[in-house]
Amino acid sequence: MNRSLLLLLTACILLSAPGFAAGQREQGGSALRSPNSLETAESDSYPLEVEDDTGHMVRLERRPVRIISLTSFSDDVLVDLVDHRRLIGVTSFAADPTISNIADRVADIPHKLTLNVEVILSLQPDLVFVADWHEAEKVAQLRGAGFSVYQIATALSVPAIQEKIQAVARLVDAVQEGQAVIDEMDRRLSRIRRRVAAVAEDQRLTVMDYATWGAAQGAGSSWDEVIRQAGLINAVGTFTADEWGQVPLSKEKILELDPDILILPGWVYGNPGGADAFFRQIAEDPALQGLSALREDRVYQMPGGLKAATSQYILDAVEYLARLAYPRLFAE
Repeated sequence: MNRSLLLLLTACILLSAPGFAAGQREQGGSALRSPNSLETAESDSYPLEVEDDTGHMVRLERRPVRIISLTSFSDDVLVDLVDHRRLIGVTSFAADPTISNIADRVADIPHKLTLNVEVILSLQPDLVFVADWHEAEKVAQLRGAGFSVYQIATALSVPAIQEKIQAVARLVDAVQEGQAVIDEMDRRLSRIRRRVAAVAEDQRLTVMDYATWGAAQGAGSSWDEVIRQAGLINAVGTFTADEWGQVPLSKEKILELDPDILILPGWVYGNPGGADAFFRQIAEDPALQGLSALREDRVYQMPGGLKAATSQYILDAVEYLARLAYPRLFAE
């Protein structure tokens, strides 16, 4: 695998983890002092000590009022859970509508950040959320400076996502708000399940995603969870995936699998026109014209934020896919 392909694969896989800190400096600014009403809020929940997903004990002496999120998962969740005056920074991807599920909701959050230690230190946060794959040295620097840093691992199923929402909610003193998000997830999933239950098991459609580097996501991935919850069958679900959760596929193998639905990326890292160019490449490839999905016009681009969602927005992805597959079941 050449270097450019490896970099692209790494970026896109990381986006299906809790989050990916983009390579641009934060935007905007604000005074370091929070509004008095937030600073003086009291809670019986603190002091609080919890173990993060790497086994590190995180201690909070008081309710955090200056929170920084450096994962897409915590971006999505915190925007729903806390007063935005407490959320002083989110990832630089959060404001990008081509990959974010919350781009229209973060304009009032002053900083769009990467894991830049100097910048984060200058903002004096009470609590920083980072991914478990973030650079250990930078995480150690933040902790060494006395800041509370909670590392989050990827959740790949709806129940696991809900557990992580509960954990975040507890840390930021928003347990009720977190439960409301979880309850809404359960209601939506129940509605979707009732509709797709009308499709007999032997009548369920097969679906496969296909990335620009020539692979599909296999069993155990968040995409596999989306497929299952949407009432479809992953065309590569029985294949052995690599360390990235990917199943490399030749064109001959794609033709052999012949999925009913083919999902192509709606976003390509570092290439604004890459998704559309790839769609045309697949649609016009002479070697793939025998695909049922091409013949029946069932090749789709899926929005990047939904395709990579490992937060409450995974239910948007599930419904999006279910509607594509079984539109008559969702006719209003």
